[in-house]
Amino acid sequence: MVRLAHLLDTVTDDQLNTAVKVAGWIRSRRDSKAGFSFLELNDGSCIRSIQCVAGQDLENYETEIKRLSAGCAVQVHGKLVQSEGKGQSVEIQATSVQVVGWVDDPENYPIAKKRHSFEFLRTQAHLRARTNTFGAVNRVRSRLAQSVHRFFDERGFFLVHTPIISTSDCEGAGELLRVSHFDLANVPKTDENTVDWNEEFFG
Repeated sequence: MVRLAHLLDTVTDDQLNTAVKVAGWIRSRRDSKAGFSFLELNDGSCIRSIQCVAGQDLENYETEIKRLSAGCAVQVHGKLVQSEGKGQSVEIQATSVQVVGWVDDPENYPIAKKRHSFEFLRTQAHLRARTNTFGAVNRVRSRLAQSVHRFFDERGFFLVHTPIISTSDCEGAGELLRVSHFDLANVPKTDENTVDWNEEFFG
C-alpha cells in the first residue's frame, strides 16, 4: 500500500508504468460516455488527491464502481501513468477497484466536493477532518505540537498530565462518575451483606 503523500511527492520516471496499490475515500466520481469513470481518491496523508481511471472492462464496473459516491472507502490496484488531463501529473489506470465501505445514504452525505461553512462543519465533527480546510489546520497543529514537545524534551523537561482543578462546571463536567471492575451480577459482599469495597480494584 502506498500513501498518496509519498507517491505524489517522490514520483520519478522510473516509477511510471509500475503497479501501485492505494486506498482511501472517494471525493468524486465522473462517468464518461466512452465507458470509464474518473475516481478522485484521497487517503488523508496529504491534501492532494489522485485520479483513478476505471474502465468498463472491470468485472464490478456496472454493479459497484458506477454506484460509488463521495465518502465511499476503496482500495485501488493499478498502473501509475502520466496523466493526459489537466490538474495532475500522474494518475492510476485501475486494474481492480475493491469497495471497502459504502455510504449508507449518498444523497444526504454531508461532505461534498465544495466549500462548507465553519458553522456547518461544526455539526460534522467526525467527518470534517476530510475537508481541505481542517486537513490543513490539523497539519499545522500537529507540526506545532511536535515542535513544542521537541523543544522542551531537548532541554530535559518531562511531559506530565496533571489533574485539572477548576471552579468551572461546564456541561456537567463536575458530576461524579463511578468506575468499577465489579461484575454487577455477582458483587462481592461482606459478612454484613454490604458491598465489599476492599475487593474493588480502583479502591
